[in-house]
Amino acid sequence: MLKRIFVIILSLALTASMLLGCSFFSHDNERDMQQEVAVVKAYNITNIELDENGDSVTYNYKTAKKILYKRDLLEYANNNSSSFASSFSGNPEGLYKYCIRMMISTELVTNEVDALIACDRIKWGVAEQNEIRKSLYNIVDNTLFSLKNNILSERGQEELTKIEGDASTADTTYPVKPDETDDDDDDLDEEDPEIWAPDRVSWPGVHGDSDERSLDRQAMTRFIALIKSRVKDDFRLNKSDRAWLKKKINAEIKAIDNLIDTQGIEAVYPRICDYSYPMKESTSEFGYIMYYLSGENIERSQKITAMQDYLTDRITVQYDEVLKSYNTMLNEQRSQYENDISAYDSAMSGGSTTVLYHANTNYFYVKHILLPFSDDQKAALTEFKNRPDIKNLQEDEQKEKIEDFRADLVESIMCYPHVKGEDDKDHPMSVDDVMAHVRSVMTPLAGNVKRANDAFNDLIYLYNTDPGAFNNDKGYVVKYTLDDGENETYMQEFADAAREMRKTLAVGQVYGQPVITDYGVHIMYLSSVPQLGAVSLNDYTSPDRSQTYYELLEQPIKSARESASYSEWQNNILTYNYNKYSKVYTKNFSDLWED
Repeated sequence: MLKRIFVIILSLALTASMLLGCSFFSHDNERDMQQEVAVVKAYNITNIELDENGDSVTYNYKTAKKILYKRDLLEYANNNSSSFASSFSGNPEGLYKYCIRMMISTELVTNEVDALIACDRIKWGVAEQNEIRKSLYNIVDNTLFSLKNNILSERGQEELTKIEGDASTADTTYPVKPDETDDDDDDLDEEDPEIWAPDRVSWPGVHGDSDERSLDRQAMTRFIALIKSRVKDDFRLNKSDRAWLKKKINAEIKAIDNLIDTQGIEAVYPRICDYSYPMKESTSEFGYIMYYLSGENIERSQKITAMQDYLTDRITVQYDEVLKSYNTMLNEQRSQYENDISAYDSAMSGGSTTVLYHANTNYFYVKHILLPFSDDQKAALTEFKNRPDIKNLQEDEQKEKIEDFRADLVESIMCYPHVKGEDDKDHPMSVDDVMAHVRSVMTPLAGNVKRANDAFNDLIYLYNTDPGAFNNDKGYVVKYTLDDGENETYMQEFADAAREMRKTLAVGQVYGQPVITDYGVHIMYLSSVPQLGAVSLNDYTSPDRSQTYYELLEQPIKSARESASYSEWQNNILTYNYNKYSKVYTKNFSDLWED
């Protein structure tokens, strides 16, 4: 279940933006940027644990003093500007005061997590460190991508575009099946995961032709110069609490230069994000610059998530509580739907209501794979429909002509299987090819609804282009018999085929032939037919059997309890520590809204 109790602090934790972002620091405003705007004092955190003999063991953790500077505040506000646009429009005073509060809260939560890590209540090992390394390399890759385009632009050459498999690609053309994106998270469940390192294939300057390698090396050279400039003369590194980091960064700069001289610029990339926890105790020569620029903030955000899990994971809900919720909702729906069938229709067609009582069997669900007409084919179809000789035909004859024209267009539809969310242009397929593959997969699964549903979902991610069909557990709801005067929800051909499926097929079967509409070709699958009456608590909510009604109804009860747990923690610990151990110097940043 998605937990939301830390959504504000978590979403506003100091962000690790691309390194090319603007800097507020210059020699002209150096003194102004060094003003202290808030301080979190050092304080003790006490946790009591039971040892293996059941005896109490007290753990005392001493936090470090944290000073927030005006530069920190401006960077924070800038990095989160998109989040503040609507809430603080025209209210800069409210904006900066809110930012200060969130920054202090982030430090206080981090202190609590560090204390829980120290007494082993929260685990912080290689798996968590690996996630931070991956995030750091994602920032490096994004920055290198931008630097390469800067170089190409300076040359007057065509810039690069984000391509399949590129680490800088934030989105794909089509969704990728969730279990295909979980590979990088596997080590979270391992007891002794290996330290993660970027694959050699991603190292810049190692692969491609001579021009590509040269561009990579130039971008990497600029990247190194960029991160060096970001730490050069940064006054925060000259403060006593950062003396250790300043020393490490100076040594790393020398180590980078030596690595370039002895092994080449290509050797820097796999070492630049050598993050380990805690960095103060790291024995590596590398990783400190990226830790200072981005890694520490990523670490904070991850610790906030860890605190969220710590506060909520042990919360439980009793069976009787869920049963009570179920009975109340079921009785309300039974009474309402039996007396007003339109209320049932609204609940089924709306999709947002958890329907526990089915007043009739007039609804069912279908899934489909859309193999679309190209834009040119759609234009040709529109032109054909608007031809005078077609528009002047009788309705039945006109319909037949259009169907024939669309059928001819289907012959030239070019389909591509999806690989990592993109069309695999090296393997073009016809509609017949796709349909043959679908049949070969689905036919042997007749009678096994769970396996058939899983297999068709795989085929959706492999071939489908309709955004609404992805991650749609039940599929599209279809009304079997329309009321007098009720408009059709779908294209007529689609609706007719769906009702024919409901009449002739069993759940878990694919319609025997492709269905052609103005959108293209639909390969249709009967996914679910709700039965008359009440569902039980142990029934599954959808054909993929990923969740029962018990689990669905348990969620809001647990969420409310999690919110209460957070509120209690916030009132008893976070707010107390904020008031006792933090101090804000408003006068040192009031010029940000008074000028």
